[in-house]
Amino acid sequence: MKKHIKRLIYALLTAISFFSIQERMSALSLRGKYIVITPFPSIPEEPRSPVGVPFIAELSDSYNAVMLGATSFCGTVSVQITSTAGDDYTTYFDTSDGAILLPVSGNAGDYTLTITVPGGAVYVGEFSI
Repeated sequence: MKKHIKRLIYALLTAISFFSIQERMSALSLRGKYIVITPFPSIPEEPRSPVGVPFIAELSDSYNAVMLGATSFCGTVSVQITSTAGDDYTTYFDTSDGAILLPVSGNAGDYTLTITVPGGAVYVGEFSI
């Protein structure tokens, strides 16, 4: 019984933190398209336990910025945006801030957003302009 209560409390706290970040992202929203972020390397088709991605990202309609949000605290992460157009941008993001605005040149090409957390896990999102 206690095990189920712990799971319920954990699920409730996770949902509250997710909606809090979603609310913060909505307030800062660029009203663009979302970027799908996945763990790298990709997770096997049937992982032993669900893998959550602690980041959400949105590309602005004007293609000059990416809003990156953290759905859970991961410490200070390294963020890099690279493109086939030759653009490269690297910065650090303190996930306790909730969200960060990343500049994008807007040059036509395919872009890769790479996020590396202190423990070494890597998350990748791709988008095109």
